[in-house]
Amino acid sequence: MLHTNQKEKQEKICSNPNCKELGVYPAPKSRDRLREYLYFCINCIRDFNKSWNYFEGLNEQELEIEIRKSVTWDRPSWKFGTKNINYDFERAFNRFENKKNIKIKKVSNKKLEDALRLLGLNHDSNVKEVKKKYKFLAKKWHPDVQNENQSKNNKDKFIEITNAYKIILESLTKP
Repeated sequence: MLHTNQKEKQEKICSNPNCKELGVYPAPKSRDRLREYLYFCINCIRDFNKSWNYFEGLNEQELEIEIRKSVTWDRPSWKFGTKNINYDFERAFNRFENKKNIKIKKVSNKKLEDALRLLGLNHDSNVKEVKKKYKFLAKKWHPDVQNENQSKNNKDKFIEITNAYKIILESLTKP
């Protein structure tokens, strides 16, 4: 069973007035009517294709415009620097970046709070006070100072104090 489109194509006679064969192959009627077709047989479509010139009748300026349009596949384009085409893209990702920064601040603030609490300091402490407190706690909890049984239990405590010290120093020295 043939579809309607196939029936139409098979029943058309070649658009060449000197030919009586079936016109199966479509060709545009003109440059201005590209979606309207003439139908040719195989021999006549070959001749049509050889003689078809899409740019026929254009002056030099119109031809130049067509060439420029074809460079960008007939899509609009702008000169570099005249339009920020990444504006929407950047704006969308800045929203994610801002949320990421808020989470990082919350996490780092939580870490800082925990570190300050562990060393027994507050937000007003300066570098000198932090170093003094760290030295005091490091001497107290260092595994070499502890006896063998205490050393195994308190080794983790010393590591926590050292990590807290690093976090606090980083927050004080980072701009």
